[in-house]
Amino acid sequence: MRSLIAIVLIFSASSAFAGSVNDNEALADLKAVKIVCDVNVGEPKLLLRRLELIDETYSQLLDAGVRPTIVVAFRGGASHYVTQGSKYVEAANAATKQAIQGWIDQFNRHGFRLEQCAIAAKAWKVDPTDLLPGVHLVQNGYISMVAYQSRGYALLPMD
Repeated sequence: MRSLIAIVLIFSASSAFAGSVNDNEALADLKAVKIVCDVNVGEPKLLLRRLELIDETYSQLLDAGVRPTIVVAFRGGASHYVTQGSKYVEAANAATKQAIQGWIDQFNRHGFRLEQCAIAAKAWKVDPTDLLPGVHLVQNGYISMVAYQSRGYALLPMD
């Protein structure tokens, strides 16, 4: 009986909550936003979730009538997942890598700029020729993120 009551309360709370959730105050009078996403997580399922959240944010901004310009900056352990082929990940993570690459393709279709830090690529032993199409190699991801922020991009840390 307790579990039934808990389930009813959860559904009641979530349906009441869902109707009142919005970002109207934050988005008031905005027509466009610029975002640079710092993506450095190397755990594949968490990385996949971070990319899903970037896409969800993009879609919600569009739904709110705000035009987003997005740069996704890859570094750290994420570097292995923006490469062609299977040599950078364990076989157990191949399906997740494929799903991540699906998001990379989607981001390219959305017109996002995708960047890979050359310092991280070297540290993680990623050959720049193995980067996925549409992923641009930059000399230093930190410089790139600072430069975007200096031009009005909001930094969105992704771990």
